Amino acid sequence: MAKYICNGAKCKCTLSDSEGTLMVNSQNKIFIQNKLMATENEKTFLPHFVSCKKTDPPTPCVPVIDAPWSSAKSDVFQTQNKGLLEDSECQCTQGGTISIVDSKQSATNNVILGDYSSKPTEISNVYVKIRTLEDYKGEFGFDWLDLDPETMEIQKIQGVPFENIEYFYRKGNTPADLGDIVAVRSDTDKQDAKQAIKENYGFTNFYNHVDIPFVLLQPNPDPEVFIKLSLEVFFKGTPQDDYISITGDDYYEFEIVGGEKDKKTTRKKITSNEKLLLKVKCLKESLDIKYAFVHTGALGPREVGGLNMMENKVLELKFRVIALVSNEGNPSEKAKALFKKFKDGEITKYLNENSLNQAGYKVVIENQEMFTNLDNPSVNLDNYLYAFDKKDWESKSYYRLENNIGMLFYKIDVDSGKKNDEGEPIMITKSIDYVTIEEYTKKLKVKYSGGLIILGDGKAMNNEAVAFSRTEPLNHDTIFVYNNTNKKDTYAHEISHMLGLPHLFYHLEEMNDYNIIRNNILGNGEPELIDGRKNPLYIAGILKTIKKTETSSHDKYSQVNLFGKKNDLINSLDSIITKYESIKDKNIEDKKEVKAKYKNYPDSYKINSSQTKKQYIDVCDTWIDFANTLIGENTLAKENLSDKKDSGYIQLNVVGNFLKKDFLKLLNQSLKYYNLVINQINSNYIMFKQSSTDKLITKNFMDYHNNDKRLFLMRNQIIIMRNDINNYV
Repeated sequence: MAKYICNGAKCKCTLSDSEGTLMVNSQNKIFIQNKLMATENEKTFLPHFVSCKKTDPPTPCVPVIDAPWSSAKSDVFQTQNKGLLEDSECQCTQGGTISIVDSKQSATNNVILGDYSSKPTEISNVYVKIRTLEDYKGEFGFDWLDLDPETMEIQKIQGVPFENIEYFYRKGNTPADLGDIVAVRSDTDKQDAKQAIKENYGFTNFYNHVDIPFVLLQPNPDPEVFIKLSLEVFFKGTPQDDYISITGDDYYEFEIVGGEKDKKTTRKKITSNEKLLLKVKCLKESLDIKYAFVHTGALGPREVGGLNMMENKVLELKFRVIALVSNEGNPSEKAKALFKKFKDGEITKYLNENSLNQAGYKVVIENQEMFTNLDNPSVNLDNYLYAFDKKDWESKSYYRLENNIGMLFYKIDVDSGKKNDEGEPIMITKSIDYVTIEEYTKKLKVKYSGGLIILGDGKAMNNEAVAFSRTEPLNHDTIFVYNNTNKKDTYAHEISHMLGLPHLFYHLEEMNDYNIIRNNILGNGEPELIDGRKNPLYIAGILKTIKKTETSSHDKYSQVNLFGKKNDLINSLDSIITKYESIKDKNIEDKKEVKAKYKNYPDSYKINSSQTKKQYIDVCDTWIDFANTLIGENTLAKENLSDKKDSGYIQLNVVGNFLKKDFLKLLNQSLKYYNLVINQINSNYIMFKQSSTDKLITKNFMDYHNNDKRLFLMRNQIIIMRNDINNYV
């Protein structure tokens, strides 16, 4: 007689050399020999099969079972569930076949099935809660939900009460629908927000209470380096021979302090509701892996909590730190003072040990040697500072002196030197970081490729900003720091912006930015196309308009704010340069030929049925001038692109002229780019009231605070930052 399968049965997978343990989660009433009986709907293995040979090298095992088990017995349960037998098998979506090694049924005869729906006198309702200790300083990434253990209702998100959620991202009804960010006002909004939280945390089924925080811990070869977490055990009933345990593998090692250790499993006998200490060590890089705390008692093993260890490949960010000072006095000494402030503040150490390390980043300062030799009088700072001409910048309103304090602008409108069709000056917005990058790049004799941290010798003209960076463009790699800040977390906050993180709150500026992006994608009706210079880039509308437009005589389509890949942009510019160089050359030759042929004839002489000699020459001159204009604009645009790094999407921020086929290609690239931007914004999915984390121990890096003790990043923030490495150059 074939044996039935019990909770805790040993299993094997054809894609792994390690055994797994089957956990019964499909029912909680039918027992066989004091163990929950398994049905065809079981999908959980704790521990799982460690590693999967689907890839080379093997990746961490994450079993996913979509279909029911085979060879199940149909006359066991009154419900439609079938009972598993020794020869039952199931398929993992990775391709492995999972079968039973040990059923954990001790006998085949006189099996008694019973309804144990009444709670046993032994321990019941066990769960384990993992949290950071009070002395946590951001040494690793940690994110969690607080749930009501009875109702499973979300109470807090990373320590922030649910009531402090002010906005959330509501998905669209179709993939083409961008969805929208909406205020939490009604009960429906609250339920939708909770659903968004559950989906983003991967908790869509709260059948049993399970507290599983997310942790990102970087590998460390030092055997003495580990992290400590608080491990709290909660239960009802009377403990007898009850244990909690967690099993590590080649990637992570666990130790319950005061417990027992058997190979890779650490366990502790339950004696009372108590707070224990868990030590965790990361041995090497891994993909996402879930580790479960298992309670073993009279009812067999069952999952009672765990840890979601996040993918933790170390991502490197390279920066050069430079100083922006005026040429007044001794620029080198002023630059040294800024560098010393950065060095003495141990900013790099802080970024790598108490902030960006939470997202798996490692900051490398390219000019670290300069900092090491900063006290040497002969240290050469020439490549690491830009001394601006004070009089020149004052005349341009880039800089001014106020109460003996130098003030630097953030954004300023300046005259471009060009006029519009009405003869009015065309104003362009300039920003201090872009101005500095442009001037500093011109100064350098050797090209530098990497991010910049610009230390400014002055305060912001608005007296409020202490530093800033940008989430857009996606490949932005610079932060600007004014001289009136010494807060370490300001650097982490701004670099997080650079890596795609919006604020944790959603106010007027964020709303405007979001609406601009939506309009750039969707448009606001069909735009009138007048060479593109006056019109917003409503891509959907322009695409529709251009596709319907017949190719014009000169195929001229100009557009500012166009995004594309560097080579595609340059090739498109080259296409029209080549075309109009040919048109220019032809008209120059035609003009010479007519002048030579009709040298002795007056300008009024008719050289054909419709044109005089002068009219023909004027037409040639018009085409030559027009070609020169397009060649000049596109050459300038090429020069603008030439110093940009060949990575990700690039914004063409001067006028470019394109053939219709090229313009359509670039518009589609822009549409893809803006969709990436809006998806990144929507990935933020919940926005809290501004400063709502200020009074909490869980101060979030992307909130505003009155001190420099911002501590935590949320899981979705970490994912956004890690995904942004593809855009970073």
